[in-house]
Amino acid sequence: AHNELSPQAAALAFHQFGRAIIDAVHDIAVAIKPQLAFYEQYGPWGMHALVQTVEYAKQQGLLVIADAKRGDIGSTAVAYAQAYLGGVASNQEPAWSLEADAVTVNAYLGSDGIEPFLKAGAATGSGLFTLVKTSNESSGELQDQLIDGEPVYATMARMVNTWGQDLVGREGYSSVGAVVGATYPQEAAQLRQL
Repeated sequence: AHNELSPQAAALAFHQFGRAIIDAVHDIAVAIKPQLAFYEQYGPWGMHALVQTVEYAKQQGLLVIADAKRGDIGSTAVAYAQAYLGGVASNQEPAWSLEADAVTVNAYLGSDGIEPFLKAGAATGSGLFTLVKTSNESSGELQDQLIDGEPVYATMARMVNTWGQDLVGREGYSSVGAVVGATYPQEAAQLRQL
């Protein structure tokens, strides 16, 4: 059966649902982490609902982690960093930003895909969470492969540690974090050390 719900109606429902969740948790939660794909699938209406939800969360004192899992290189990575964190647009062009407090990124393209996010973080005080060992069933197809006797995910964890060394705040934590699926508790313990 064809769904009668329009993209506009779906986006409005997302926004209302998001507000209800924020109202329920703002005094006990630290952050919200909207998954951008679920907003993006509703086009401009979905993106408008995302912006409204983020603004409302910030009004309620919550941090916002944009779960975008972006990963690209060059000017595209710069554009993604500007779109989600801000602080890296050139003076020659108008720019907008969601101004999230952090964004999730896929660093498996290498460090040149991460540099713009590090620059954005340094400019705005925001952070990034880098995919290291993901929870999906097939993650081991690449992430568990060995390089010099060490899994790829461990190599990525070392890279995350290196990227975050210059962005450690007054509490001793870096603004560069790792995404490690809770479905792998032994690996998570090892990765905390790395």
